Amino acid sequence: MLAALACVAALGVGEVTAGPGGGPWVGPGAAIPGSAGPGMMGGTEGGIDGVWNTDTYLDALKAQLAITPEQEAAWKDYADTVAGVGAQLQGLHQLIFEAMGTASWLERRRLMNRMLLARQQAFDMVHESAIGLVAALDPVQKTKAQSILPGLVRGPGMMRPR
Repeated sequence: MLAALACVAALGVGEVTAGPGGGPWVGPGAAIPGSAGPGMMGGTEGGIDGVWNTDTYLDALKAQLAITPEQEAAWKDYADTVAGVGAQLQGLHQLIFEAMGTASWLERRRLMNRMLLARQQAFDMVHESAIGLVAALDPVQKTKAQSILPGLVRGPGMMRPR
């Protein structure tokens, strides 16, 4: 049970801000979106040698979308939301991780429910912000955004839109 909760909690942090082919984990061997590399978890299985770097990830997304000066305000709103949500989920993950060792079964269940609710709220915030950003993009950027932006990317996982 402890291992399962830790796995779900860890996924909750990464999935909100990770897109296909990359994510905010940057370290030896880590991939930046649009580059060749092993993916969001860094050079080794599980991301042990990577460190969380939302700024680098967002900078790479911004470059891929070729955000113009006129679109900068919409981009800033989106990037601030993604960074804020990521930081909140990291904090919650740490809190749950520390509490699990001494938690009763009922406390663990409540922690799991708290994480699931937080993940859904985080997704909703990022999705809403992404919709706002897309409204400021040109047609070519919109098409690209649909395949790379957290909050818009469709694919497997609990944090993806249905």
